[in-house]
Parts: sequence; C-alpha cells; structure tokens
Amino acid sequence: MHNRDMSRMLKWIAAVVIALGIVCSAINIAEFNDKNLGLMIGIGFMIGGLQILIFGVAAPLMQKKQETKENSADPTKKLA
Repeated sequence: MHNRDMSRMLKWIAAVVIALGIVCSAINIAEFNDKNLGLMIGIGFMIGGLQILIFGVAAPLMQKKQETKENSADPTKKLA
C-alpha cells in the first residue's frame, strides 16, 4: 500500500507543477524569446512536472520488480 500512496502523491505533485508551468507560460507568452524569464520558468516547470510524473510511475514498478525477485530467491517466504 505504501507504493501506491507514494505514486499517487507524486502524480498530484506533478499535476500541480505542470499546471503552474502552463499558467506561467500563458501569462508570459506575449514576448516569445529566450530572454523572457517567466516563459522559460514556465517551460522548465512543465518539463520538471513530466519528469516527476515519469518517476511517479516508474519507481513503484521497479520496487515491485525488486520485491518479486526477493520473494522468488527465498523459498521459505512462499510457505509463510
């Protein structure tokens, strides 16, 4: 259950960060160039939010894979 809670929390954080990036980019879209700090921060928030989302999906899957390896390596755990 702990993995599910962590994954859900990271997905919510990613959604908030992406939404903040969209709002920040929308406010500063008028001057579209690399010197527009607000636009660059908004784009950074969107990219960072996607990375958080990917980690929120991948981390529980890797942890589940590790747990299945440990369970298959120890035959006494199957009996309990």
